[in-house]
Amino acid sequence: MKTMAEPTRLAGLLLRLSSLPFLGIGVAFLCAPAAMGALVGVALADATADNDVRSVYGGLQLACGALLFIAPSRQEWIRPGLIAQIVLFSGLAAGRFTSFAWVGLPGGLALGLHAAELGAIAAGVVCLLRLRPLPEASSPGR
Repeated sequence: MKTMAEPTRLAGLLLRLSSLPFLGIGVAFLCAPAAMGALVGVALADATADNDVRSVYGGLQLACGALLFIAPSRQEWIRPGLIAQIVLFSGLAAGRFTSFAWVGLPGGLALGLHAAELGAIAAGVVCLLRLRPLPEASSPGR
């Protein structure tokens, strides 16, 4: 038998699991940007490139991961956390889809990541739909 809190627990688990790729990629790019860039065919030509990669693929990814990780710590943050999770993974998936359309299909790594991103979007939508509806806000005129 399902309890009232089951959708909330599932959403919290999804948010924590969804944070892991962002945290892992963020740490990896912050600590070893050239090696991580080489995995996807990106060479860092100078200090400016290193700086940009560390900030966008390191720092920003860590911030996104932290946001998703802490969202389940408060009941009222779960719904916004799920919305953020859906938006973040949708942005990644949209970028990959644009690349597929303009440049063609990449290798297996990018296709696997795209599949995982689509799965994360679907799971986020399902969890969001399973949460209890928000109570209606009373307006001053009622």
